Amino acid sequence: MYSTLERVFGYPQFRPGQEAAVSAVLAGRSVAAIFPTGSGKSLCYQLPALLLPHLTLVVSPLLALMQDQLAFLQRHGIAAASIDSVQSREDASAVMARARSGELKILMISVERLKNERFRNFLQQVQISLLVIDEAHCISEWGHNFRPDYLKLPDYQRQFAIPQALLLTATATPQVIADMQAKFAIAPADVVTTGFYRPNLNLLVEPVSGQDKRRRLVQWMSARAGQASIVYVTLQ
Repeated sequence: MYSTLERVFGYPQFRPGQEAAVSAVLAGRSVAAIFPTGSGKSLCYQLPALLLPHLTLVVSPLLALMQDQLAFLQRHGIAAASIDSVQSREDASAVMARARSGELKILMISVERLKNERFRNFLQQVQISLLVIDEAHCISEWGHNFRPDYLKLPDYQRQFAIPQALLLTATATPQVIADMQAKFAIAPADVVTTGFYRPNLNLLVEPVSGQDKRRRLVQWMSARAGQASIVYVTLQ
């Protein structure tokens, strides 16, 4: 585990929470990893995928996120591919052939792909070591962006005889965590939470009267010329 971290990914040590999550996955248990955005959740499946014997199947709700992660994996020489809505049938068939032959270590899909009967038939033909669910709060009706298709994932895990699952999210209330645990039989000790504090972010609030808002905003932005900024507004 440690030699792979340094040799493949170039990191001398794990970030908080990563070691506990990776160790639990490699010990054969299902895990939920709840880390802030940008703190290295993806490594929790990328590293084990290299050490597990069969395919790691990653379900992600965001095509752009999949493409970013694929580019990262390919830069590090890791055999990974995706099947998505922008591919031709021939391209998807080529990816499935690579998975069947054992060439791929990681296959990334959207949850909607599992509605496809041809794809489900393909999954019956390959051995899968780990089911990874990115943005896993989507499985919970208590979550902020619940997607009903995610509710079927525990059934798919059983149907395709996938021995363990890894759930990743940056946003999980106690109710959402309890839901994730119940649906995927995750032990309390295997819920790894690092908290939500982001030391690199500052949130500043300044009360102003309605008539002064625009003037103060222009002043504030002018003082930070050249610095990236985001301005949130109500419906205008």
